[in-house]
Amino acid sequence: MNRNYPNDLKIKNRKKLPTTEFMDNEKLFRAFDERDLDETDKIKLETVRFPDFSCDWSRFSKPGHIRYRINGSMTDGCYSFTVLTSRYKEIATPVHDPISDDKFPNYAHVEVRELSEGESIYFEPPKNRKRRTGSSKQRRLEYRQNMVNNLFIDLNPSEQL
Repeated sequence: MNRNYPNDLKIKNRKKLPTTEFMDNEKLFRAFDERDLDETDKIKLETVRFPDFSCDWSRFSKPGHIRYRINGSMTDGCYSFTVLTSRYKEIATPVHDPISDDKFPNYAHVEVRELSEGESIYFEPPKNRKRRTGSSKQRRLEYRQNMVNNLFIDLNPSEQL
């Protein structure tokens, strides 16, 4: 871990928080690079991963902090969306999933995980859960399109902090 590593990302004996702690207006930050942009500088639909994708929680992070992660780059861009957007039609929910790593600890780490039919947005889907057969491509596409429609680019690739 380098000397400039963000203090907010360090675990510091803090506990994992339950899904009930997420507030609708809080942001989730996601890294991207120039290849994820179309010709009008919008995030391409096909680059939005779903289900089960990683983000950083704005309560413990800032947009530039996404650059401090395994396989991260100091030229990565950052987009954000709200917790409410991540819970679109109760298809998925954010789960606090701190990463305890000597080189890249990340207390702000969150996974947005797909919910099964009938599960509450306050339920914590297990990590690496197998996709259920009823999860349609159309449902996932609708979720991803809503994400693209509601995200905000906080930091452009290569932008200096």
